[in-house]
Amino acid sequence: MAKKHEISFEQALAELEQIAEKLERGQLTLEESIQAYERGMELRSLCQGILSEAEGKIEYLSKANSGEAQKKTASPKKEGSNREAAPPSSDDEELF
Repeated sequence: MAKKHEISFEQALAELEQIAEKLERGQLTLEESIQAYERGMELRSLCQGILSEAEGKIEYLSKANSGEAQKKTASPKKEGSNREAAPPSSDDEELF
């Protein structure tokens, strides 16, 4: 089962960008800078985890899709038919 995150990737990335801007501008005290850096590292780790999950899903779907394609090309053609199999009729059946 997929792990739910406390905030979305987009929210984490936006917060990370805000932290980076504040740190670059030098608007924070030393203590605030340390806290911001720590939060930034948490957000970085969260974003990496979300991206790793997404990459894994994409790899899984790609392998599943290529395996399905191999099955279709390996299946014997009907006798007397020289036509290739028709592509799926629904856009929902094609991922890419």
